[in-house]
Amino acid sequence: MSSYLPVKVISVGSTAKSEQNDVDRHNKPRLRRSLIISAFTEKYSHLVQVINAPVASNCDLVGLYSSVHDVGMIQFLLDAWSKWEAMGPNWYDECCQPGWKGNGAPPLVPCHAAFRRDCNERVSSNVMGALGYYCTDNMTPIVESLVTELQEDASIICEAVNVALLKDSVVYAATTHPGHHCNFDNFGGYCYLNNSALCARLMQERLGDTAGNKRVAVIDIDYHCGNGTASIFYRDPDVFFTSIHCDPEIEYPFNAGYADQIGEGVGKGTTLHIPLAPGVTWEEYKLALEKAMNAIIDFDVGGLVVSMGLDTYEGDSVSVSKGGFKLKGNDYVELGRSIGSFLKDKFIPTVFVQEGGYKMDVVGQAAADVLGGFSEGTGSSE
Repeated sequence: MSSYLPVKVISVGSTAKSEQNDVDRHNKPRLRRSLIISAFTEKYSHLVQVINAPVASNCDLVGLYSSVHDVGMIQFLLDAWSKWEAMGPNWYDECCQPGWKGNGAPPLVPCHAAFRRDCNERVSSNVMGALGYYCTDNMTPIVESLVTELQEDASIICEAVNVALLKDSVVYAATTHPGHHCNFDNFGGYCYLNNSALCARLMQERLGDTAGNKRVAVIDIDYHCGNGTASIFYRDPDVFFTSIHCDPEIEYPFNAGYADQIGEGVGKGTTLHIPLAPGVTWEEYKLALEKAMNAIIDFDVGGLVVSMGLDTYEGDSVSVSKGGFKLKGNDYVELGRSIGSFLKDKFIPTVFVQEGGYKMDVVGQAAADVLGGFSEGTGSSE
């Protein structure tokens, strides 16, 4: 008979949030979050405890994220909407979502891109110019609710680390926005601030405070490479980062995630990219997962962060155009069980942080199954 490790879901208040700005046919982060929490409570109510993280209206995003992000970029995200709204309707046709028909200020997206490698370029005081400096694409809009949601996400990550360090459960951080495509001073790919990177940093700090092993691993299981997280920790000898993703010669983010990118300087050897061809099934994916987890165990870490993207699901709308992966159904139970099995003999604080996932009819079930499988994989036999 097996005992299951409890699952603690860290959230904030009500999860019944609608998409306030229907600006992307794929990305529905608020809906995804609601569906996932509902699936947890419906299928795994015997395992799951939902904990609401305290959210302060003056949550210090700059202080929290400055260990992984440029202060200027964080401040830009805090100020962007109010600056955009203040510019007034005469500016709104210049830089907004094409075809916007809503009331008030439209979502703000870049209408240009700066020469980021050019020393003559600097951040403009005009919000439109600054957006083109910091944002990497035109699909990650600044919207009215963004600052509140980023404060909620930060609060969730802080509470998730606190709970994980108790080592009596596996923790799922139910953030609204993904973050793994944000590097030190860029955001994009539906991501604004890198929650997984913050989670790893906070875990490092807390483990160091308790004289524990402050080395941490981040494993990214999203269909797309966690290029931002890889960049943040590329020269860090105490954070092992590994990502299993579609070949960057075929799929976004295209310019990072190659197998020969292994870290640099004192961080050389602490990055492991495992690019896979489109169309892989669970049997093939499992081999890559075992390779990644074996590398994590060899690194001897004191904490683990799982960047959990669910766009590996067969038919996911974002990945299917390039072929996608072919994971489905019970594969996600097996995925969680496989990760958990590597920690069965030596459990360490573990936080799952939500990244992508765009097949809304299955995303909730897939997320719940990963954590349910992990819970079983780390459980003891009696």
